[in-house]
Amino acid sequence: MFKAFEEKWKKKTSELGKLKMDVIGLTETKRKGIGTEIVRDYVHLCSGVSKDRRAERGISILINKKFKK
Repeated sequence: MFKAFEEKWKKKTSELGKLKMDVIGLTETKRKGIGTEIVRDYVHLCSGVSKDRRAERGISILINKKFKK
């Protein structure tokens, strides 16, 4: 199940990269926990439900890496 999620996430971020936007907000990401990661050309900031709950809500912000200090 986790592998299927990762494949979907890679496809979505690939499509977002084609938009050539510097900041992208996503809703209903259905992720668990709070975190930061590098995804392609973006810094991904995410916030979702606690890890002991079913992933039913969440938001994400992708910011182009060129703005990272």
